[in-house]
Amino acid sequence: MNNNAHREDDEILNVFNDVDTVRAAMQAGINAALLRHKKLGYPICVWRNGKVEWIAPENIKIDS
Repeated sequence: MNNNAHREDDEILNVFNDVDTVRAAMQAGINAALLRHKKLGYPICVWRNGKVEWIAPENIKIDS
C-alpha cells in the first residue's frame, strides 16, 4: 500500500471515529427518506410498544 492509500485510510477512520459527523450523516439520510415519503404521500411504519404502527404521511415528523 502506498502513502496516499494510507492517508486516505486515516482520513476515513477519522471521519468514522467522529461520532458527531456520523450521527449528522445518518440523521440527514433519515430526514431525506422521511421527507420523500411525506412528499410522495407514502406512510411509514415504526415499532412502538411492541407493535408495528403505521404513520400517515401528513403525520410524519422530521427532525431538524
